[in-house]
Amino acid sequence: MRRRQFIQGAGAVAAWLHLPRVLTAQAMEGQTQPTGIQPKPGEVALRVDTSTPTHLVPANYTGLSYESAQLAHPLFFAAENKGLIELVKRLSPAGVLRIGGNTSELTHWAGEGSGSTGAAVAEPPSAGKNTAESYTITSTAIRNLRGFLDATGWKLIYGLNLKNGTPEEAAAEAGFVAHTMGDKLLALQFGNEPDLFHHDDENHKRWTYEEYATKWLQFEPVVRAAAPKAVLAGPDVASNWGWVQKFAAQMHDDVGMLTGHYYIGGPPSNPTMNLDALLTPPQHLLDEIAVIERLVTTSGLPYRMAEGNTCYNGGKPGVSDTFASALWAGDYMLQLAQAGYSGVNLHGGGEGWYTPIATDAAGVSSPRPVYFGMLLAQEFAGATMVETALNSLGENVTGYAAVRGKDLLVAVFNKSAKKLQLRLDSGLKGNHRAAKVSMLTAPSLDAKQDVKFELTGRVGKDPTVLPRSLLLAPYSGMLLQFVGV
Repeated sequence: MRRRQFIQGAGAVAAWLHLPRVLTAQAMEGQTQPTGIQPKPGEVALRVDTSTPTHLVPANYTGLSYESAQLAHPLFFAAENKGLIELVKRLSPAGVLRIGGNTSELTHWAGEGSGSTGAAVAEPPSAGKNTAESYTITSTAIRNLRGFLDATGWKLIYGLNLKNGTPEEAAAEAGFVAHTMGDKLLALQFGNEPDLFHHDDENHKRWTYEEYATKWLQFEPVVRAAAPKAVLAGPDVASNWGWVQKFAAQMHDDVGMLTGHYYIGGPPSNPTMNLDALLTPPQHLLDEIAVIERLVTTSGLPYRMAEGNTCYNGGKPGVSDTFASALWAGDYMLQLAQAGYSGVNLHGGGEGWYTPIATDAAGVSSPRPVYFGMLLAQEFAGATMVETALNSLGENVTGYAAVRGKDLLVAVFNKSAKKLQLRLDSGLKGNHRAAKVSMLTAPSLDAKQDVKFELTGRVGKDPTVLPRSLLLAPYSGMLLQFVGV
């Protein structure tokens, strides 16, 4: 399938490309904007402009990313893994699972075979727990993965071994994956973070874009012949946005999606990678967003953040596994939705520090704090983001809004240590039920347990004036849902 066919058939995934793009850099930086409501000290004011849409949030916006090494244990992604399936379904009824990571460059396609008989879990390799030199993927793993996707309602982005693989082996794997997955396959991509590839010689120099593109073009026709209906995505860079721009220009007619990664910073030993780092968007994120917004407009291709999280190299204990990561995840995902990204896949696996869903050695899965921030952001899937104006009097607060039919969604994140009153000008007209209020909370910013995202009550009956004042607890997220009647 060529990228033009993909765009024409993608429906909601591509529709956002045609909506007005009016988000300002000032809004992305969380700076105070005039709202028409003048807050007093201890208050923040948010005005929602429902007449100014920005981007449609695709139904499959929410995603998870796992290492290819996990497929070496075929019983993990399988219909029998009920505990993991329930957590994935709760996160989204129609999300995207991305299989790739650093271990995708260490995989070997064995074709027919059963592989490992256990359901062992694979950590992100930089966490130091994946030490194998190679990982064998069999037909059993792919068939089981299809059963897992059927059970969850999710689709798949599948990564192939570019750096150490051959076009012929990639084609054999891609052909079987595409045939087995059918419409569950969203895209194939070759290579993981190729902007960080090094030559295996004494000089150990990094690959240039031209070297990557040359090998990509060796893979493309062979894989295309084996999987002619599959959408191709890339370049799945770590951080070099110049590569994304070059790739979009050179491979424009051969791909249906652009992908890249994002981590706040690291490594874990870096003392600046702390709780405060999760509460304020770094400049490099704002720079990335500006590049991607322009690129999506000029190329007409959707862009998905296919792998990312808080601290690279597997996350940082006391940071990536705390409630601060939940506030970061919800805020980050809605920030990218407002900017027009087509999806976000947060990386994890096993008991890694930053994983949204942890799975222990016994195969028991449970949600980590970041999972609950994702739950809040998921509420915006299928809605259209609209313009907002926030006056926070300098406090660390962000706000987002979206419409879905007659309904209005409003999310506010209080990333300060202060209790604040929210004053909201919803801009609603017509009949609405009292707003449902759901809160993202925990006992403290560094809490690792008792993180919650739950319905806490209802407020207001006249949406043109209510709610006049709502309480934002220190370090908390709030979701308001006005339901039209």
